Amino acid sequence: DCVAMALKSNSEINIKRITPHIEDNNVLIQKSRFEPHFTFDSYLSDSTEQDPDTLLDANILKTRVGVFDFGYNQKFTTGADLELDFFNTRTSSNSPVFIPNPAYESEAQVSITQPLLKGAGLAVNTADFRIAKNNKLKSVQDFKAEVIKVLTNVKKSYYDFQYSREQYIVAQKSLRRVEDLHRINKEKYAKGLASDIDIIESEAEVARISQALYEAESIMKLAEDNLRLITNLVDDPALWNARIVLLEGLGYEKTEVDLPEAIKTAFIYRPDYEAAKIDLRNRDIAIVVTANGMLPTINLLASYGLNGLDAIYAKDLANVGGGKYNNWMVGVNVDVPLIGDENRGKYERSKSEKEQALLAFQRLEQKIILDVRNVVRDIDINYRKLEASKISKESEDQNYTAQELRFKAGLVSTLDIVIYQERLARAEVSYVKSIIDYNVSLIELSRAQGTMLLDDNITLEES
Repeated sequence: DCVAMALKSNSEINIKRITPHIEDNNVLIQKSRFEPHFTFDSYLSDSTEQDPDTLLDANILKTRVGVFDFGYNQKFTTGADLELDFFNTRTSSNSPVFIPNPAYESEAQVSITQPLLKGAGLAVNTADFRIAKNNKLKSVQDFKAEVIKVLTNVKKSYYDFQYSREQYIVAQKSLRRVEDLHRINKEKYAKGLASDIDIIESEAEVARISQALYEAESIMKLAEDNLRLITNLVDDPALWNARIVLLEGLGYEKTEVDLPEAIKTAFIYRPDYEAAKIDLRNRDIAIVVTANGMLPTINLLASYGLNGLDAIYAKDLANVGGGKYNNWMVGVNVDVPLIGDENRGKYERSKSEKEQALLAFQRLEQKIILDVRNVVRDIDINYRKLEASKISKESEDQNYTAQELRFKAGLVSTLDIVIYQERLARAEVSYVKSIIDYNVSLIELSRAQGTMLLDDNITLEES
């Protein structure tokens, strides 16, 4: 229940949940670089100006130009830029030397620019798109890591509350035992079988245990509030003031863990390890791009056009379609930096950043191995401590039962029975703590291996 409430409304999870959607949009932005574009231009212009031509009345030249152009352009993953254009112009003038009048002039043209070195190739031109996709994958791993972190804290808070509650229960039992002791002492005192010192000792112990009970209650209430906070029950005033009841009793199941398999599992499921691998892939892409940036710019240019001109637009188009009037161009554009320190610096920086990231990745591998080793060792040690504390609790319980009978028979002093009560209480708390510590170590194993979502059968919405 605590896990479900945390997944539903935990603020840290909700913040991280948005990041993959942001990265999805970044992927779309980079993908849009290769989308085709349709262009359209249309305008009408009119000019009136003085002209020294004596053939015109009052030396006034009037010209009207109408333009109707549309085109298609697209960038390809090879680096090529393709443009298809259809230009249409209608020009009319009052000049008697302007023939034909009006004049329709059209041109259909295709042009292409293909980089041959710098800016050429699929690897370079899709780099930003692939980095954006990798960043989306990385954000998903970061989201998983945040969920695992929150769930780990939720489960620990649950067991903190359970531990504090069990401590409170032990304190209650201790108080009942010492109250029974005080009652027996008063009965013995009334019969002349107990001294004033016995009464004072048991009464003082009642006061001490009562104080310990109040402290245990305070700790339990604080742990309960922490559990409310991490599960976001604070958002609901009714739930905030409600008492939390743990439905699961105190218990444990022995788990056998194989260290090599645990380490192998961690390298499969740890989200931080997967995110680091994705980051290395991005570093490799950056090296390829910056290496390409050091090459000289050599672009192959080519264009071909069909022209038309006539006083009638239909004939103008017919001239274009006939292909009689054409123009073409083939050429090369070269741009070679004389020094190139900037591009060389970017390349060397990208290599150094990859080297730095690789060292951090190797360090992460070592930390993961150490993390898993420590957790597996803790599971083994905590289980052995649990077994020992269980035997200790059972022994102290049996011993106290026997000493209690001896006390009632007058064979044990009040001070002695108080000591036996304290030993039993410590054994009970120690047993509770060993169970909690063992269960928490299993939670840490799930975190260290990165399998918590799998273990809890949790599927994240990644899109």
